[in-house]
Amino acid sequence: MGKKKNKSKRNTKCNSLASFLSTTNKMKKKYTISLYTGGVNVKDWDILTKSEKTKALEKAWCIVWYFRNPETNLLERQPNKKLGVNRFRTMSLRYDFLKTCKRAMKEAISNGYSPFDKKDKQDDFELNESKEIHSIKEALDLAYDHSKLTVAKVTASSYRTTKNQFIEFIGAKNSIKDIQELNKSAVLKFLNHKLKETSARTRNNSKASLSALFSIMENQLDIIDRNFIKDISNEKTKAKTDRTFTKKELKDIVDWLRKNDAYLLLYIRFVAYSFLRPVEVNRLKVKDINLEESLLYFKAKNKPLKVKRIPSIFIEDIKAMNLHLYNKEDFLFTPKNEPSEWVSDDNSKRDTFSKRFKVVKDKFNLGAKYGLYSFRHSFITNLFRTLRTTENKSYSEAIEFLQPITGHETREALEKYIHTHDMDIPKDWSDKIDFIL
Repeated sequence: MGKKKNKSKRNTKCNSLASFLSTTNKMKKKYTISLYTGGVNVKDWDILTKSEKTKALEKAWCIVWYFRNPETNLLERQPNKKLGVNRFRTMSLRYDFLKTCKRAMKEAISNGYSPFDKKDKQDDFELNESKEIHSIKEALDLAYDHSKLTVAKVTASSYRTTKNQFIEFIGAKNSIKDIQELNKSAVLKFLNHKLKETSARTRNNSKASLSALFSIMENQLDIIDRNFIKDISNEKTKAKTDRTFTKKELKDIVDWLRKNDAYLLLYIRFVAYSFLRPVEVNRLKVKDINLEESLLYFKAKNKPLKVKRIPSIFIEDIKAMNLHLYNKEDFLFTPKNEPSEWVSDDNSKRDTFSKRFKVVKDKFNLGAKYGLYSFRHSFITNLFRTLRTTENKSYSEAIEFLQPITGHETREALEKYIHTHDMDIPKDWSDKIDFIL
């Protein structure tokens, strides 16, 4: 009896130990997830030096995690997950993003995900891990930052303006937490607002800027699956026509400018004789003028750099500027009435000379459709008509001669320009009428 009792006690102890070990195994953590933040504690970020912060952000932040192998019952380290976090430039954005990813990983694991399950290795959690969660503002800011690396400053500036307007319209406290949730309806509301408040042209320009940023999100940053904005059609716009000057108007304006604003007259000569757009004249620097070969280099709207012949008709005017006395990086036209440094954007520079020309417009009672651009239109018109009438060139010959001078990228673009301004006016046909009223 005593032996049986002792044996029973031993069995009970063994069962208890087995139960304890089983319970202990169950209590073991299935996984651990931690954040690597560049070797620093983000809680101490405010007391770090600028150099320490820079070094931390130069390192690759990631999620470090371990998962218990079901066969060995040991925690095994898994490949680090960066998930695109290092695209962010600030500590707060990186840290918030990693915390969001950590929560997503925990949720996936709680739903049964295991890196040791062959099936799970092909599930959405693995395949889509590069798809990050970005707010509308974060996504647009990232796209804008990327655009600055590839597009002209003036283009990037228009992107920034549209981006900020869209964010303000959508609202910082909107319910959309992920850019992927943004739909066509929300964008259309913004574009319709622009149409109502401004014009069809401005609305279309806003759409183009947004679409460009969304294309960057799709193709360069892999933030969204598809840029749906490119599917939105443009609104029809009225042709923008700047009036051309009559010969008398040109004479009166030039006579007045000679006496009152010779510097603006020189500016206008670049527009009229070189067929430059005012914004292109604003971008000219001393280094862009090659007097030895009578060439000028300029940044056009559709090319990073183009070259034009300086016609002899105003080469002496340029020589009189004594450009050799100035720094090569000085802008040709500035508020100082001489080449100088001028830190300002294209819009501000355009407005500066537009305001100067407004004095002329007020003097001669010129309407809203007259501007500095009108000089380019007037001289293209004049040259085309001279080629057709005085030199008796055919329409096609005149176009072929004119295109490299005006700088239009295609024949079609120049022809559209010509038709807009009714340059090809027929001769008097009175002698063809055989019935007089």
